[in-house]
Amino acid sequence: MTDKSIVYSKKNSIVSIKLNRPESINAITQSMRDLIYDALMAYSYDEEAKACVIYGAGEKGFCSGADLIEFGKSKSQAESRKIRKQRDLWGLLSQIKKPLIAAVHGYVIGAGLEITSLCDIRISAEDAVFAMPEVAHGFIPGAGGTQSFPRAIGKTHAMRQFLGDRHDRMTAKRAYELGLLHKIVSYDDLLKTAFSFAEDISLNDLTLLTAIKTAAIDGWYKPISIGLDLENRLMEKVKLNN
Repeated sequence: MTDKSIVYSKKNSIVSIKLNRPESINAITQSMRDLIYDALMAYSYDEEAKACVIYGAGEKGFCSGADLIEFGKSKSQAESRKIRKQRDLWGLLSQIKKPLIAAVHGYVIGAGLEITSLCDIRISAEDAVFAMPEVAHGFIPGAGGTQSFPRAIGKTHAMRQFLGDRHDRMTAKRAYELGLLHKIVSYDDLLKTAFSFAEDISLNDLTLLTAIKTAAIDGWYKPISIGLDLENRLMEKVKLNN
């Protein structure tokens, strides 16, 4: 049977990636991870695609994290991590040079929150709750969460989620106050709002969009003088293409 746990769609210059395991609140299996990787690679290399919306099927939530049932059946956690590194979805999410929009609702837990943190624009339904419960299961947020989440809301608040009570979940309102979210809307308006953002983005030239993300991502860890030099070089490249 063909795996339908990830649905990739494209309309004009806008791509969507739907997590499609609503019966498990879109818990991510190894197969799903690989399919998301393939979908993002397709988006990245599509010369017509300018924006991508990632969202979850079903009413219960965007993503409840990694599929712990499958994870528990692995030979070992180390083996599972080794397999994951062979197709580094989280590295791809952090480095992709095209706009990514997360449209989240309900449970946004563990890997679901890590995916959200690695997107550029984050739209949430009012019912969303966010948490990083990995420590309660005996491992760290290993899908980029220790790096992306503190950058999204600040180290102090991130550490509270990393180390605190597994039942201490962050509401959409609180996530907005801390800067994780750009906008909160009703559940009924979630996808409409996310695709509206995507449509606005798609009005811009693709060279310009990728230049902006390249400058922001590649310059983040460098001294500002090097970052400014990168910005100037990319600006000249944009001018040549216009």
